[in-house]
Amino acid sequence: MPTNKDLFSEEQDMAAMSFGEHIEELRTRLILALAGLMAGVILTFVPPLDLGRAVIRQMQGPAQEALKRFYEDRSRVRAAAARKAETLTPVMLASIPAEAFFAEIRRLAPKLELPTEGDLKDKIVKLPIRQDQGAMIETVSGSVEREDALISLSPLETMTIYFMVCLITGLVIASPWVFYQAWAFVGAGLYRHERHYVKKFMPVSLGLFFAGVFLCFFGVLPITLSFLLEFNVWLGVEPKLRLADWMSFASILPLVFGLCFQTPLVMLFLERIGVFSVEDFRAKRKFAILIIVIAGAVLTPGQDPFSMILLAVPMIILYELGIVLIGRQKKRLPALVN
Repeated sequence: MPTNKDLFSEEQDMAAMSFGEHIEELRTRLILALAGLMAGVILTFVPPLDLGRAVIRQMQGPAQEALKRFYEDRSRVRAAAARKAETLTPVMLASIPAEAFFAEIRRLAPKLELPTEGDLKDKIVKLPIRQDQGAMIETVSGSVEREDALISLSPLETMTIYFMVCLITGLVIASPWVFYQAWAFVGAGLYRHERHYVKKFMPVSLGLFFAGVFLCFFGVLPITLSFLLEFNVWLGVEPKLRLADWMSFASILPLVFGLCFQTPLVMLFLERIGVFSVEDFRAKRKFAILIIVIAGAVLTPGQDPFSMILLAVPMIILYELGIVLIGRQKKRLPALVN
């Protein structure tokens, strides 16, 4: 652990970066990060991989599965209600070719005197019938095309969504490089003894980012969509999902989760370099929760409170986890002496 004298000597030996040098460092890191992002986006357009199209199809899966399950459940409920009430369909006319009709009667009762086949040619027998409504609902719901597809309302909507998904996919592919540039910019303004935290925390930061993305995509999005569809059922509204709205929601929210999952790491980093202490984080817990809830409302692309809660709750848990991690660290940086 460096002593106060070592830190003072290090501070005297360091060449302080001016504001212009900080801006130049930021510009350099941004250019490098954008170059990596461009490489990731180009990779999504490579024909053998065709990652953009594959990601769009994968992202459509939760929405289409939720819509399919919604219509199946609704048909099942309607069929069960019709069976319980023992309701029948209205009277319908069944048009049966006379030849087939009398052929079946002749088979069952061969001794009956029936018209000859020549007299029955091109004639139709119309019989009024009524069927069990529950069975009819199940039959129709299982044979007709379901409304489980996303709809597009503009000629350019699908192209715009495709390029947006490719951009976000490229960002995820290039995220190791982008995170490296971000941490390198932070490390440029630290003391030499503090810069090893950048190399130590960067892999953890990347792991937390991917954990947040996968948790949101495979956990939060299906739950959120099911809740919203059930709310439609409660209001009696027929759900239709627009491609642009769903793709914007399903692509931006995982990125927000990935970034928010950096919370405990940022807290630990700030404590390590002496900006905050564990007592500061504990004392400001109420304000932190308030800021987290506000951030959840602002950062989530949807207007529903459910997705906001699903973002705010993990962030609060991560904040508490950050306090626990900092509290378990026995090693503390000494305060700098002016």
